[in-house]
Amino acid sequence: MAKKTFGIDFGTSTIKVYKNGDGIILLERNAVSTVGKERRPVAIGEQAYEMYEKAPPSIHVSLPLSRGVISHLEDMVALWNFMARKISGKKKLNRCQFYIAVPADITEVEKQAYSKIITKSESKPQKVCLIDKPLADAYGLGLDVEKSRGIMIVNLGGDTTEISILSLGGIVVSKLLPYGGNDFDRAIMNYVRKKYNFVIGLKTAEQIKINLVAAVEKETTTTVVGRDVLKGLPGKVTLSSGEIYPLVKDIFYATAAQIRSMIERTPPEISSEILHNGIYLTGGASFTSGVDQFFANEVNVRVNTTTSAQKTVAAGIGYLSEHPKLAARYAAPIE
Repeated sequence: MAKKTFGIDFGTSTIKVYKNGDGIILLERNAVSTVGKERRPVAIGEQAYEMYEKAPPSIHVSLPLSRGVISHLEDMVALWNFMARKISGKKKLNRCQFYIAVPADITEVEKQAYSKIITKSESKPQKVCLIDKPLADAYGLGLDVEKSRGIMIVNLGGDTTEISILSLGGIVVSKLLPYGGNDFDRAIMNYVRKKYNFVIGLKTAEQIKINLVAAVEKETTTTVVGRDVLKGLPGKVTLSSGEIYPLVKDIFYATAAQIRSMIERTPPEISSEILHNGIYLTGGASFTSGVDQFFANEVNVRVNTTTSAQKTVAAGIGYLSEHPKLAARYAAPIE
């Protein structure tokens, strides 16, 4: 095993880096601020995200990962260069091994783009391996992937929802749905503008989501600051969870329908074990209030949650990076 081995989860909202022997050493926002035609980075990670919706026109703030695929490779490379320097200090990450978690239900070309983040960066890798995210998720949950004959994982992410069924160490089927927690933010922002003639940013919409969005109806209110379109002046508006629920319920029902459909198409021996083990919820959006009970009621299968849902993929890819013989069963190295 190389002295320096890293597992990486390039998430839509955050990037998690696992270092062998140290665990998860970095959790940074997936955002880059650039200037000029050459897109020279001026801020990375949390600092760049703070500039989002506040920066002047001369500064472009990019969220370079969208719907599970890389939309701006150069920005992702710049982001990784920054993180690599943050991890290693003055030394460069030369001759290291990298294990990267990637969505299972994307094309091979889209998967290879993830490896280019490392190979085109300042890092000089000894080896880069891509491992399907559902497998990393399962290992991060501490499940017996090799022996189990039926594991269902629903990863509720920022831009995507990935539903996967695993059996005997392999992925039976995996489906990447093009919606996630960020769609709640956009729906809230559009609703507030249409209903109240009030403009808020995505960050404010995200806070509303955290405070009010639930998979079941509840009664909670929150007051936010924004700009009144008619007056053109700053103002406040109070929102209730009751008016937000209709904006997001369709996504919950659509996800439940996809889960149910996948179980119906699964071989009986596998589906019976899923019924016995339950469904595992991971991803940042799985913290949404009542979402576990909602899916349990809709699908009629027990739903398991974890307090470390946002980090299970990073923990799993880290575990595999520490067990290269096991990882070799799932990953094809990229020289």
